[in-house]
Amino acid sequence: MRELAAGLLLLALLDPVRAAAPALPADADRLLWCASAFFWLAGSADDAGDVAEAELYDGWAGSLGDRAAALLGELGFDAAHVEETVAAYDQQVLDEITAGSPRHEVAACQQLVAP
Repeated sequence: MRELAAGLLLLALLDPVRAAAPALPADADRLLWCASAFFWLAGSADDAGDVAEAELYDGWAGSLGDRAAALLGELGFDAAHVEETVAAYDQQVLDEITAGSPRHEVAACQQLVAP
């Protein structure tokens, strides 16, 4: 049993994309979380054939993602670390939404993109 636990821990440490998203300031966390949520919503809308909605969500995801990347850069993240962090958030947000326990309200994310 210990070997299994040690193996799983090793896999988690070796795979930063699947590891939990790193602790970040609240504003960076919310930007990244909402960008990932809109990314997944864009894919769902596209799968449903709603091109206009997919484009809207995709634009919001891109806008928030750009803001988050700039903020992470200000925090000292290099490009590779930003990419890893975004990938970790994408997976974590998908897991949270699928489990029905998102830590942010998707509807409130629209406030971040409102003019």
